Amino acid sequence: MAKCDSVPNRSIRSSDNKFSIQVNPSSLCIVDLSLAQIEEIATAAIYEHNRQVRSGSVNVKKDAPETSVSIVSLPGAPALCVKHFKNRGTGYTIKGIFRATHGVRAFQGGEDLFRLGFTSAPPIALIRNMRFGISFEEWLVMPIIPAAEELDRYMVKLIRRGWQIEEKLDFLNSFANFLADLHSSGVFHTDLKTCNIMVLEDTSQKQTANSGASCVRRIEFSLLDYDDVRVCKGAVGSKIRAKNLSQLFLSTPSVIDLDDRKKFFNQYFSSSDRLNIDKKRLLEMIFARIDGKTLLYVGPEGDISENWTIINKGKECADNFL
Repeated sequence: MAKCDSVPNRSIRSSDNKFSIQVNPSSLCIVDLSLAQIEEIATAAIYEHNRQVRSGSVNVKKDAPETSVSIVSLPGAPALCVKHFKNRGTGYTIKGIFRATHGVRAFQGGEDLFRLGFTSAPPIALIRNMRFGISFEEWLVMPIIPAAEELDRYMVKLIRRGWQIEEKLDFLNSFANFLADLHSSGVFHTDLKTCNIMVLEDTSQKQTANSGASCVRRIEFSLLDYDDVRVCKGAVGSKIRAKNLSQLFLSTPSVIDLDDRKKFFNQYFSSSDRLNIDKKRLLEMIFARIDGKTLLYVGPEGDISENWTIINKGKECADNFL
């Protein structure tokens, strides 16, 4: 396997365009491929992605004016996810001259998450369509996490199956710990809805001396849309915490009731105790943000909207949650 050495940007040519390709050094640690193979596979992946989008393949997960996303399978390579950041016009192109583009931010965000231990799927490569030194469009290539699914779909699935109380509590505690660790490490997501979080449930057998084999369940979380990931110095501040927690509150099914949400917040605060957070003030900020809004999340059949009636008194709600 290749070493995780610093890898410079390289330029490669196709018959009709000039692409600049940047390989993520971290990916060389987890993908058993040489640098040359990664460059070749990443380039083939974007052509396959474009072909799938044109043909309307079922492997295309999103095709919007700004971005498209597909799952790509190539010989000799792990299953890959390709995200295409499309050119949005002259203004968009000019902005990319003076500040980091969406592709560059996504590449850096994924690398930061991997470095800090919050994802097992860092970007493999960023490929940019460059003309006159200006980026017109970009493709981010990354491995997929097998068997992982979006958090909102995962919750809907368990709700319909019949979510056991202990199982739900274990989930709430695991997720609260993940989010507390994320914020304590200075990491936040500008659009932290449940559809932008992946969950992987691993159930394995563990041998014990007294009772023989027992079932061990482990839940892992990771973020989507790396271009919305930000890393700050020190722990995340209260305003951003309130924004993230409000986004999660409003994208979670109502079956996760106020009692469940209180348990989640208590665990989140418990895992963040060393930061001396003003819990009451943070809760007041959260309830002020969610006032009068409906719940919106995604299930297997598409978007689901629920009316959510909550007492329109931020301070009173905050007191009830402490």
